[in-house]
Amino acid sequence: MEDLLFAVVIGGYVALAFAWPTLRVWRRHGVWPIVFDRESAPAQRLLGFLTGTLFAGLVALAAVQAVVGRAALGVWPLPAPVRLAGWLALLCGAALTVLAQRQMGASWRIGIDDRPTDLVTGGIFRFIRNPIFTGLLLSLAGVAVLCAQWWSVAVLVVTALSLRVQVAFEEGHLIALHGDAYLDYAARAGRFVPLVGRLRARPAIGPEGIGAAARGVSHETQ
Repeated sequence: MEDLLFAVVIGGYVALAFAWPTLRVWRRHGVWPIVFDRESAPAQRLLGFLTGTLFAGLVALAAVQAVVGRAALGVWPLPAPVRLAGWLALLCGAALTVLAQRQMGASWRIGIDDRPTDLVTGGIFRFIRNPIFTGLLLSLAGVAVLCAQWWSVAVLVVTALSLRVQVAFEEGHLIALHGDAYLDYAARAGRFVPLVGRLRARPAIGPEGIGAAARGVSHETQ
């Protein structure tokens, strides 16, 4: 029964957190928000491929587990309180992702868009600059607990590293697009959690400054 519930939750998560927002932005604003294909940078295209693979893999994992069960996949048996914590992480992460996407409105993208977008600083974004990524990592941590195996932990680690690289690219893009407005905002809001990862210094808004920000070498308060 729990394996079937897991499949339903994962399917609902992918639908509500990514498929439906994509269609909503397209229908309401006439903009297709999946923009990795617009990027010429190989790293961005690779990150786009990894993103698609992650969600396809989650759906496939949930479907297979619903059919054959956790034991057949070699999932490590964990105590009930630990599994409960996994469920809470999965559901809270999904809720955070959905709420943050709605607060982004027309500015929501998967990838870096070469078309200008508004800087969103209200709601959850007042405290965290990347709450969608925070929600995704929290949900994947829940999946790593509910499907405890070496590969689920590896997926969580690789995703965390990939998102950190993606955020570095996005910070460079937002510095170039919004200048001091983004730098002032980034000095207040944490990168993935409140207060942690705030930008302290203002790098130069030029090719060298943007490149430094994209490489993630800006000074931070934490």
